[in-house]
Amino acid sequence: MKYLPLVWAALRRKPIRTLVTFLSVTAAFTLFGLMIGLNDTFHKLQERAPANRIWTVGRFGDRALPIAVAHRIARIPGIKRVSVMSYLQGYVGDPKNIAGALMADDVYGDIFTDQLTPEGWESIRRDHTSVTMSRQQAEHFHLKVGDTYTLIAPQSVKADGSNVWTFKVGHISEDVPQVPNGMIAGSYDYYDRSMPLAQQGTIAEVDFIVADPAKAAALSQQIDRLFANSAHPTHTTPEKALFAVNNFFGGMDVGALTHGIAIIGLLMILFLIGNVIAQSVRERRAEFAALKTIGFSDAKLIALVAIEAALPCIAGAVCGVLIAAALSDQLPKVMPRTFGIPPPVMSPAVYMSALVSACLLALVSTALPALRLRRQDIAAVLSGRA
Repeated sequence: MKYLPLVWAALRRKPIRTLVTFLSVTAAFTLFGLMIGLNDTFHKLQERAPANRIWTVGRFGDRALPIAVAHRIARIPGIKRVSVMSYLQGYVGDPKNIAGALMADDVYGDIFTDQLTPEGWESIRRDHTSVTMSRQQAEHFHLKVGDTYTLIAPQSVKADGSNVWTFKVGHISEDVPQVPNGMIAGSYDYYDRSMPLAQQGTIAEVDFIVADPAKAAALSQQIDRLFANSAHPTHTTPEKALFAVNNFFGGMDVGALTHGIAIIGLLMILFLIGNVIAQSVRERRAEFAALKTIGFSDAKLIALVAIEAALPCIAGAVCGVLIAAALSDQLPKVMPRTFGIPPPVMSPAVYMSALVSACLLALVSTALPALRLRRQDIAAVLSGRA
């Protein structure tokens, strides 16, 4: 502690440079915190995903499946409960105000208990003309229980020729991490009976749970093989795999992407801190030579330089992650509702990663200046010849 005044004096020697360094480190660790926090969020989503839940969709994009596919899946040994659903996609009022509704059958709520509350699913079962929605969606559309939710769906024209779907808000549930942009759900039975006869009995997705989670992957492959040569081939995925970090965005390795961005930010800071410390040591060669003459060892001088590098690194890391935590709470309010990316989670592991990274940056950036300190000729420096 008795050497801290020397470190403080070194930092105050060039206050503008010290301030810019600190702000740069803070900005880099803000990015670091958001990226590592986002990666941690994806891992938590994967952990929460039930191992016995499987999703089946059409292999070719948005092509609808006949409900007979669900009936055939239900007869496969090992399948416990099967649900079907479809989508209503459109807008409310203005075409820019994108909206929609997930239209699920009465079993869907028993399988997806982690999306909306049981009371919400029950409200749909009681009244097929109602919808249940998460609080985020309700607040966006300024709706409360009992209000009317009017959705214009150009691609879902009803049997009467209208594309206006009117529902009563039957229940509002709290938002959950699994559905970061909120959701609105209605009755598939009502949706199906409202469509033209030729389009009835079609679905967008089959969801089901299996008796043995260990067989989820094998059953998924079995289902896809069953429909491989049919008019409606399928793509079946266990939810654990669907929420995997390297599969969250259609196969993109999100984990590698977030870590790559974080590492790039750290490398930039390493370059910055290394240059700042190297320049600071060059400017103070006479000072370090004088310290050596009065008994300071090489180890003590290197420790002084390391602390000088560590202070802005650690302070910037702490401030950066705190700013990242504050930003993560505000991201859902500024990002588009349809973006679908959950906010980063600032877990203790993120803070620990930032502190460890800051300490490593300080040590690595000290390496070259420390080597120069060990090799400098005290007599030449003090005499002005070096």
